[in-house]
Amino acid sequence: MAARKKIVIEDISFEPGGPTAVTTEQLRAWVVWQFPRLRAGGYSGAVHPPSPEPGWLPAIVDASNGQVLVFAHIKERFPTPEAAAKHLDQMN
Repeated sequence: MAARKKIVIEDISFEPGGPTAVTTEQLRAWVVWQFPRLRAGGYSGAVHPPSPEPGWLPAIVDASNGQVLVFAHIKERFPTPEAAAKHLDQMN
């Protein structure tokens, strides 16, 4: 059986089997969107790495505690932050 590889984006390692908690400091060069939809652990959101590659990743943003739960293990990248956040809503 092949080992699962960690996902590395802009020097941050993400878990391959589920969402990864990172700090807002780790995402300092990323674009972080937080929407006013409250979820367990924060608000629906999305993040985009500081690269020219297209695509947003779904995230749960807890800005008051400086934490972001990034769903980098999802292979799909979304064209807008709204689409990424909507994907989170559809997962539950």
